[in-house]
Amino acid sequence: MAKFSLINVSSEIDGLVSGYWIQDHIGTLTSAKEYASEVSILNHGADVAVVDEIMSTTPGLTFHSGLKRL
Repeated sequence: MAKFSLINVSSEIDGLVSGYWIQDHIGTLTSAKEYASEVSILNHGADVAVVDEIMSTTPGLTFHSGLKRL
């Protein structure tokens, strides 16, 4: 199992996303993408990206940029 982060995307350029951390997901990349789709629906269609885990003690309080969408 791997750990991924879900990002509320505010912009995307060439596959690199910027936005705020929503939450982490432990599982496969496929399960993370499925969960991101569910979160997107719950957030009225907001773009939610799966990225490698953001290693931070306060990931939700920081704007993250240049993250590769998986």
